Amino acid sequence: MVVGVGIDIVSPKKVEEAIERWGQDFIERVFNPEEVNPIQKGKVYYQRLAARFAAKEAVVKSLSKNYSLALKDILITNLPNGAPVCTFKKNVDLNVFISISHIEEYAVATAIAQKKNKE
Repeated sequence: MVVGVGIDIVSPKKVEEAIERWGQDFIERVFNPEEVNPIQKGKVYYQRLAARFAAKEAVVKSLSKNYSLALKDILITNLPNGAPVCTFKKNVDLNVFISISHIEEYAVATAIAQKKNKE
């Protein structure tokens, strides 16, 4: 059963400005090492961080009010084939399916939260 849908859009430039202002503190407050470490510094670095940030926000929006999660409780990583995947640091009885995309000006993500089957 679907419990919610979320969408978010983020400016990679705003993420870059936040990192310039607060440095590593911003990254550590929002992301887990396993989310950031695979991202290579370079031309699309801030786009990829913004896409992960947008995904986290979309996940929060997709959750019913019965779930109280911090951004660091949500993990946005990639499968070996590159597809984004959402997992949680806490035990959550949901599967969340995400899709992310980014270009120079925008990063966008959608999330669909579904109750796990109790089999």
